[in-house]
Amino acid sequence: MTKKGVSIVIPVWNEAQNIRVLCTQLASLKGLEYEVIFVDGGSTDNSVSLLQSTPHIRYISHPKGRAQQLNAGAGEARFDWLYFLHVDSLLPPDFAQQLLSAQSHPRQAACFRMRFDHPHPLLRLSATLTRINHLSCRGGDQSLLIHRDFFNELGGFDPAYSVCEDLKLIQKIYRKGRFKILPGPLTTQARRFIQNGVAYLLFHFGVIQFLFALGVGPQKLKRYYDRFVR
Repeated sequence: MTKKGVSIVIPVWNEAQNIRVLCTQLASLKGLEYEVIFVDGGSTDNSVSLLQSTPHIRYISHPKGRAQQLNAGAGEARFDWLYFLHVDSLLPPDFAQQLLSAQSHPRQAACFRMRFDHPHPLLRLSATLTRINHLSCRGGDQSLLIHRDFFNELGGFDPAYSVCEDLKLIQKIYRKGRFKILPGPLTTQARRFIQNGVAYLLFHFGVIQFLFALGVGPQKLKRYYDRFVR
């Protein structure tokens, strides 16, 4: 039987610097009964040694693949609410209070509004759209809070999807439950957009979301992603 609280599940792969920053934030949380579970997908930097030496977290290994890592972390959770978080996220100051406010119904899931750590106007526009409560405005960078029973009922993250695994689950949530947008904001790194071109990357992520909405399968989504995003 699970206990009342939140299990924070974070998949990682070669993210040592971000692990340090996020662990510092999580260690200062107040007013929330929680645990932190990092799921490493076979890092080759010093992520594993850092996780092994960090107090007050749990660390497990699982073959690389975001959906599989997230499901593995959920399977180890001790608490009744699951919170899936990207390792390069910066938490809002009242993070714990906002999470608690969203735990009003076991069939309700929630995510944060998002912002980027760069003032590029297209990134600011993209972040503004995360205020809209619609599937087309969702993404894994916004994180996801969901009751464990509801998560299991929906089948967790579909391992067939190595791209859009978060959208696949959130699509099911919109169909069968409630969804809440927390004010946040949760801050995510813009590094990848700046390196590859903001307009370029936003365009191709938009195409991927459009293809997903059309019902394009996971293999074709992965091929498009590998061709234009990586």
